[in-house]
Amino acid sequence: MKRQNAEHFRSVPRRILASTALIVVVVLSAPVAWGDPVILVDQRDALVDTALRIRLEGFPARQPISVIATLYAPDATWQSRAVFMSDEGGSVEVSTTAPQSGSYEGVSSMGLFWAMQPISAKPTPPSPETVMEPRRVSLQAQAPDGRQAETVLIRRWARPGVTRRVVRESGVVGTLFVPAGHGGRWPAIVVLAGSAGGANETRAALLSSHGYAALALAHFGLPGLPQGLVNIPLEYFENAIRWMRGQDWLGAGFLALIGSSRGGELALLLGATFPEINGVIAVVPSGVVHGPFGKSEPGDMRPRAAWTHGGSPLRYLQQDNRTGDPSAVVRRGEELVETPLYLAWLRDAIAVQRSSIPVERIRGPVLLISGKDDAIWPSFVMAEIARRRLEKHQHPFPFAHLAYDGAGHSILAPYGPTTTSISTLHPVNGMRYALGGSPRSNADAAADSWPRILQFLEKARGSR
Repeated sequence: MKRQNAEHFRSVPRRILASTALIVVVVLSAPVAWGDPVILVDQRDALVDTALRIRLEGFPARQPISVIATLYAPDATWQSRAVFMSDEGGSVEVSTTAPQSGSYEGVSSMGLFWAMQPISAKPTPPSPETVMEPRRVSLQAQAPDGRQAETVLIRRWARPGVTRRVVRESGVVGTLFVPAGHGGRWPAIVVLAGSAGGANETRAALLSSHGYAALALAHFGLPGLPQGLVNIPLEYFENAIRWMRGQDWLGAGFLALIGSSRGGELALLLGATFPEINGVIAVVPSGVVHGPFGKSEPGDMRPRAAWTHGGSPLRYLQQDNRTGDPSAVVRRGEELVETPLYLAWLRDAIAVQRSSIPVERIRGPVLLISGKDDAIWPSFVMAEIARRRLEKHQHPFPFAHLAYDGAGHSILAPYGPTTTSISTLHPVNGMRYALGGSPRSNADAAADSWPRILQFLEKARGSR
């Protein structure tokens, strides 16, 4: 997959995975002897964003070896399959070998992970606390003559020692994740939710595992909060930022924002509004403000908008738009493809100008990430609106736009299953939306962008 990088600062080098000695983790229940089949993995217990080196040894030479990977997650059991041809020594380097058949094609170092599909779903969604529970992955390999090997791996969102605390104080609703250790001072990041509402605990837990005090902040969709993305005051987020800055472990230190989709729009908007923010990461975002989504609160007779500031609603793209055309929405079976509708709205230059976010006011670096095949809204086009504005105003801080050919709206943490990432049943309105991309392209975009997010944060911290 080709990635285009329109950026204003030096490209960071790709993360180089440390080469470590392979270890034998499990080989059935028998002691290992010469010629016994084994599965070798370089990291048996690791974070979910860790790429693994997987190697099979001790199998018959030049024979098809069937491999099954099974992930036992709180929401479902996921599984992938692949058949590899062993070499003359009876070995298979899974990470660098294309399978002859199976759940994915071509060489993909973590294909067994992103190509998993759900084979059983739980009747109720998992509780938020499960983010702290390690996920178990079983790898099984079998030769035609019946010889086999099996190993069990652990994948974690939260590194051991990371703490999770539900926050319902000082008007803040969310979940705080703090890195291992006591008495330290950590940089902070606020993780903003998108149009689904709630709190994005998985991303916050993973960021905390990389050394950040991460607040998964909710602004609607949880008890005590509005039920829709309607008339949300920006002062709510200002209060949460001040609450974070008031913690002993942060003080006047680094604080950044990260959000996806409507959360990416929000991250840019907050960064442009409040000077306390030191950096913004906006994933599949918009450089213009959009309208409300979901139900108003009972008795709220105010004009509907997504955001308010100082008691006044913020203008949005769809407001008094002269080029919007509801018929532009494409129906693909049960799915709605909404990008054409947004492109129609964006043809109104006056509406775009009125609703554009003044991102040049952000007092720190900005990282934009988008998929060029986004089907729910044109995140590439709308991220470019923000990038061009930064460029026009000669933004004094580093900024970049990572745009991924073939990727859609679901650019998430790497190495998780992406087979369900091309469409979604929206929890707010019950509609099914096409998200775009393909499982492989979305997986590749996640694998490339996530280490760049971590590098961006590290550089942003170091520049202060």
